[in-house]
Amino acid sequence: MFTWLARIILRNRLLFIVLIGATTLFMGYKATTIQLSYDFARILPDNDEDFKAYESFKGRFGEDGSVMVLGVEDKNFYTLKKFGDWYRLGDEIKSMDGIEEVVSLARLYNVIKNDSARKFEMKPIVAHAPTSQAEVDSIKTEIEKLPFYDGFIRNSQTGATVMAITFDKSKLNTKNRISVVKQIKEKAEAFGLSNKLDVHISGLPYIRTAITSKVVEEMKLFMLLAVLVTAIVLFVFFRNFQVLFFTLIVVFVSVIWSIGIIAVLGYKITILSGLIPPLIIVIGIPNAILLLNKYQVEYSRHNSQAKALARMVQRIGLTTFLANVTTSIGFFVFYFTNSRILMEFGLVAAINVMATWLISLILIPIVYSYLAPPDVKHLKHLQAPRLNKLLASVDRWVHLHPKYIYACVSVIMLISFYGISKISTNGFVVDDLPKKIPFMWI
Repeated sequence: MFTWLARIILRNRLLFIVLIGATTLFMGYKATTIQLSYDFARILPDNDEDFKAYESFKGRFGEDGSVMVLGVEDKNFYTLKKFGDWYRLGDEIKSMDGIEEVVSLARLYNVIKNDSARKFEMKPIVAHAPTSQAEVDSIKTEIEKLPFYDGFIRNSQTGATVMAITFDKSKLNTKNRISVVKQIKEKAEAFGLSNKLDVHISGLPYIRTAITSKVVEEMKLFMLLAVLVTAIVLFVFFRNFQVLFFTLIVVFVSVIWSIGIIAVLGYKITILSGLIPPLIIVIGIPNAILLLNKYQVEYSRHNSQAKALARMVQRIGLTTFLANVTTSIGFFVFYFTNSRILMEFGLVAAINVMATWLISLILIPIVYSYLAPPDVKHLKHLQAPRLNKLLASVDRWVHLHPKYIYACVSVIMLISFYGISKISTNGFVVDDLPKKIPFMWI
């Protein structure tokens, strides 16, 4: 089969270049339309009882996690400037698109009994921004008469107070949330700077926005590190900038496909699917190394470029196919977990692993068929004495000292089983985030 495939690829080079080029352009276009997921990762399957109870709760009481909180601590908070700025900060935030309500010391209500109408009425404690210190003192006295707010909006012991900001539920899980949270943070920091106070920010909208931003940052970082490490490995192994350049081009095509396939399937970038592009880089490079190494080995034997390219596909095509298909199956297993985020990740990863194999198998022979054959200096690595010595040592240990290998593996397994026994489960929102990032401690 792979003999026939090698013949088809090399005889129809332009056709395959046009097909892969057109597909890459299409995938690149789809990649520009991809969206980030602004929802929490849904680990539980839809038929899980706890998940059903959670959805029932939201259906009755509304969307959870829609409140962002600003907090300050100051026993001398009731001054004209601080309280007035706090009032104006609440008004500015309330007027922002995507905000439903703001509750703070400057936006509290008192329940007044209306005897004539025989009902209770809600009366705002602060009707307008205070204009004098006496007015602020009067507001303070009235608030302190209402013990309901103590421990809820304020803390009479420490002087701490919070501002609770409720988001519009229709815009909570959209891109608009990021800009709103950013504006609120900027206004809060300006308030803190003006009044020499530390403003602490929390709440699920803020945490979720920070997590989304972190996903984007780490996706870029992982891709950069994956490219850097694999480029170093390629250059150390082949010592050829031409090999490095064209191999990375092939891998970049695979990365474009990986992002495009996510968009084609209608999925969004999540904390898991964001790992697929760097994963594709790491998987695609070994494919390229195996193919190119076989190409150079065959060329060094008979100095025929056409024969070397054909045998590269014939001999290594099956090897890389088996390696990639087992990897693909390993990822595809996640599709049967009934967890939406794992199903999406498993399906996309499985498809992209095989797409990467196909791209490498087609493009690498075609690209190198247009390039000059490798020089003698580029084939020196095939006779690397240190590498050959290392491989000979491994071979000797495998055949002459199997008992020691079994013993080492057994010790490692015992240590691993002990480590598994120490694993514990927990369900905090920020479990997997680094402790040093700002929103973990502010």
